[in-house]
Amino acid sequence: MSIKTRLAYFVGLSLLTLLLNGCGGASGLQVEPISLSENPSEQIESLETEVTTARVKELHILAPESMAAAKEALDAAQEGLREDKGVETILQKVALGRAHLEKAREQAVLAQTVLAKPLEARRKALEAGAVQIGSDYLAAENRLVELARALENERLDWAAKHAPGAARQFSDLELRAIKNTALGEARRILAQAEKKGAGNMVPASFARARGILQETDDYITNNRYQNDIIEDKARNTLFEARRTAILLEYSRRFKEMTPEQIALFVEELLRTPTLRLAGEPELRDRPFEAQAETLARTITELQAGQQAQKSQIEAARQQIASLEGITEQEKAAKELYIWEQKATKEKLERERRFQQIFDEIQEMFAPEEAEVYKQGNHLVIRLRGIRFPVGKAVIAPNNYPLLGKVRRAIRTFNEPAVTIEGHTDSTGSDAANASLSQARADAVRQYFIANEILPPDRIIAVGYGSRRPLAPNTTTEGRAINRRIDVIITPQSQSSL
Repeated sequence: MSIKTRLAYFVGLSLLTLLLNGCGGASGLQVEPISLSENPSEQIESLETEVTTARVKELHILAPESMAAAKEALDAAQEGLREDKGVETILQKVALGRAHLEKAREQAVLAQTVLAKPLEARRKALEAGAVQIGSDYLAAENRLVELARALENERLDWAAKHAPGAARQFSDLELRAIKNTALGEARRILAQAEKKGAGNMVPASFARARGILQETDDYITNNRYQNDIIEDKARNTLFEARRTAILLEYSRRFKEMTPEQIALFVEELLRTPTLRLAGEPELRDRPFEAQAETLARTITELQAGQQAQKSQIEAARQQIASLEGITEQEKAAKELYIWEQKATKEKLERERRFQQIFDEIQEMFAPEEAEVYKQGNHLVIRLRGIRFPVGKAVIAPNNYPLLGKVRRAIRTFNEPAVTIEGHTDSTGSDAANASLSQARADAVRQYFIANEILPPDRIIAVGYGSRRPLAPNTTTEGRAINRRIDVIITPQSQSSL
């Protein structure tokens, strides 16, 4: 390292140290007292909303100790309210919680500076779906939290030293997630084929498919952001894997058949399309190659005939368009007809595209995670798998994978409008249910905004309380069904599909 580089490093380190000291380090907590005239319940509810918002902004990762202290103060305030410990005691806990939250915000600024690279690598890994990897992703997340905790305890040098390793860990997870998405199905098919003896039954085809799989894997390793090329290569890889599986299946079947049975099987394959071609003579007395050639020639002739018909139709249209002397009324009628035909075609295309998107999004979710259905021009994702603590609106980390799928579903559209609906069962008062459902809908909205899915003005949150039940509230199962979050996606316009 040159003298100039080292000097720049130490200057930067000194500035960050000053920033850390400015944040107060492990001490210097500034607690602003709250007037005893304030309503304790309202102050607790306000603090709970602030804590939820901070978690949506991932301050529990950027400043874990301060966030834990804020949550502990909130829990203590709530307990004080339940046990009627007095207004002064309750408000002191709320003030302490707000102080820890403010410190968490300050610590987050430092973490975003020192841990910029691992945070960016984490963002890319999440976008690639790395959270599905499971324990390895959780280990990387815990490592990042450990670095943030080190910053809170003024161990700046240690955090800066280990930040590059955390960035590499998330980068590796991102690459694995990209490969799983692109090649997971092909790997599964080839693994099953290998277990069924593809190496012995169809060795050449199996070797070819595995070679193409490895080539695509290597390409992704070196070009992970070449999405279009990766998609093409992944499609070809999956084709070869499926082809190998089919060849293996027929090879296994042929192994159990006599040569005559195999020949009759092939003959029947050739005869089926022959019967559908009107006027084609019986071909079974000819060699298989001659039968195939006759079929190919007949199909080519039919295609040529269709092309000739298209040319004739186009010539007739041009002739009609070139006719002179038609009245203005006839011109208007013709233009209206053309416009109606175009509008009908565009409408059918929009409906086809919407159905395609609906099918894709429906495939994203397991039945226990969400129910996806169409409601007019809207697409509704009913989150059956999202879980909140009883009576609270905090989004637990185990909900992130499900919300990540919803995020990908929303991005399938071109900046749609999104409505988050919160619903509860009938347990409790109407006012409490309305407030809780609104808070939960707001928490989900804040999660989407924090993850930059859409601009804030494109997402709204509405709490309906228990006013829109799907099942009777007289049973446990019915109440569980009624406690839900619905995400309603409305495209900007049908042309945006």
